[in-house]
This record gives sequence, structure tokens and C-alpha cells, in this order.
Amino acid sequence: MISLMFLFILGQGGTAASDSLRCGSRIVSTEDSTAAVKAVCGEPALRDVLPQVDPETGDRYDDVEVWTYNFGSSQLLRLLRFRNGRLVEIETEGYGFRPPENPRCTPYDIVNGESKYRLLAFCGEPETRRVLSPVTPYPAERRYRKIEKYRGPATFTVQYREEWRYNFGSRSFLSRVILENGRVAYTESEGRGYDPR
Repeated sequence: MISLMFLFILGQGGTAASDSLRCGSRIVSTEDSTAAVKAVCGEPALRDVLPQVDPETGDRYDDVEVWTYNFGSSQLLRLLRFRNGRLVEIETEGYGFRPPENPRCTPYDIVNGESKYRLLAFCGEPETRRVLSPVTPYPAERRYRKIEKYRGPATFTVQYREEWRYNFGSRSFLSRVILENGRVAYTESEGRGYDPR
């Protein structure tokens, strides 16, 4: 049921970028500071920091923050991306919603492309989470091929990658969820889950 709803929402709303957002009677735009956006739109439903790393030196730089605003079911979710404390992009993702009091989902409800906020709202906190390499060592135009097989200059795409694991009980498999830059990139099943003691 939820998975069909996710597919419908993502299919209808999709993701789109714009350069301004209306909060009440006021508007925020790209280049506005985090302080200015917070003063106009209030505290976001989720504030996520995505550290960025130089692929050659490994040094961190220009942390990116993604703020998610959920204005309810009559408006689209807004994901505001900041770099160096300035708003650089505003994305939308399906319609907003009232978060369930007791988040609970199944492995089939986790949809590629959905935001971290939507995943947390419907599935809750994962059993475990960890940060993977913040740099994806694949050419951007051929990112799903192994780099050893790529015949050309090695380039890197910067992706903040996380690995989350969900346990859905002994009747289901564990789900390994990979998120890239705050969105579900893919999921895979692992060993049998377990019932909490």
C-alpha cells in the first residue's frame, strides 16, 4: 500500500529545481543565507549535513546542507540545498504529508530516489547507519561501470554516500539501503532479519 503511494507521489511530483520559495507572504531565493531562510521559513523538518571531500587530497571542503520543509499535503516537499551558508538550489519531491506517529514500513516501501526525510518519516531510524566513501570513484558519465574497465581518463563524482540497514523481523530479509547525497540510490536484501528481544 505505502509502496504504491510512494510510486504515485514520486511519479506525480518527481523532482524539480527552482530558484525561489514562498513561505507565507515572504519569498526566499538562491543566494540567501541560512539565517535569512530560517527567519522567513522557520526551522526545517530535517537538517542534513553532507560533507564534501576533495577526491585528490581527501580534504573536506564546502559542507553542503540540505534542509527539508514539509508544508503539508497541499504543497510539495521542498529540499533546500546550501553551500558555504548560501542557498544554491531548491528542489521539490512529491506532496508533503503528516508524518505517522509510529513509522513502520516493509522492504518494498523503500523507493529509489526518495529523500532521506521521506524514508525516515515512513520507516523510522535504521538499525545501523554508517558513512561510506564520500567520493564515488567512477566516471560521471559511466558511474555504474567499474573504473578498471573504463578506457579513459579517471574522473570522480562527489557523492556523500551512506549505508543504512533496516531489520523488518524474522519473516523478512534485512535491507541494506545506500543513500547518495541524501536520496536512496538503491537497496538490496541481506540475511534473514530477527525479532527484537
